[in-house]
Amino acid sequence: MKTPAPARLTRLGPLALLAALLLWLGGCSTSTLRLAYGQADTLLYWRLDSYLDFSSEQAPRVRESLARFMDWHRRTQLPRYAQELRRLQPLLAQPDIPADLLCRELEQLRAVVEPPLLDPGNWALLWLASELDEEQLLHLERKQRVADEKWKAEWLDGAPERRREQRWRKAVERAEMLYGRLDEPQRRALREGLDQALSFDAQRSYQARRQRQQDLLQLLRRQRLQPLPPEQAARAMQQFLEQALRGAPSDAAQQRYLQAVQREGCASFARLHRATTVAQREQAQRTLGSWAADFSQLAGR
Repeated sequence: MKTPAPARLTRLGPLALLAALLLWLGGCSTSTLRLAYGQADTLLYWRLDSYLDFSSEQAPRVRESLARFMDWHRRTQLPRYAQELRRLQPLLAQPDIPADLLCRELEQLRAVVEPPLLDPGNWALLWLASELDEEQLLHLERKQRVADEKWKAEWLDGAPERRREQRWRKAVERAEMLYGRLDEPQRRALREGLDQALSFDAQRSYQARRQRQQDLLQLLRRQRLQPLPPEQAARAMQQFLEQALRGAPSDAAQQRYLQAVQREGCASFARLHRATTVAQREQAQRTLGSWAADFSQLAGR
């Protein structure tokens, strides 16, 4: 680790925390979710440290902040997630779920999950942004480039047929976490749904990804060189996070693009759900119920 940077108070939002947490938990079965969440503060620390290379002074403070964040999240947010999962169980019993209903349910889920995580009052690493020195920001840039190359290899490089096949295989894996094993007609239905989802533009998504990275670096460098008062710094970070999730209010074209991709995702899921059996829909309800029970147990309720 490096020598510590000068200590100055400011605020850093939860985007990196949330992204790392969801990436880790997203691949968990119900049998491992509790174990993974119980280790989430350590996993988040390792992931953040790989991007920021914390100093010897920063490291224990980051660990303490992450522990507080996870304690807050466990006590206040997991019960809400459990409630939403239980609310959605009866929906999955229906043999046909309209795509527009799925999109409305997705928006309701976002309305539950996003606002508390975008509220600066709930952020754990409020102090870190202006403690990042230039060497750490250069380290972050290098890590971003490595991650970008991996993203390009998955979504941009190689033959389109290979990319479509990879996208389909990942969709099958996610679907089987919910419904159990898919048969060949159901896999075809999922493939056909993905083939009809034409709005996704990998190059456009890559450019938006790079722009978000540059915006974040610019924000962090500005805060390091000319620190804003805590309230103003928090608002600047909050605006960045909101735009990263939804697109800038001034960029109507990007917002339309994100909405089109979401609508097609809802349509693809609806198509697959229509192809499921009663037993698979019952399995999906049990899966949601098991996740909800795990969240409730983790929350101590």
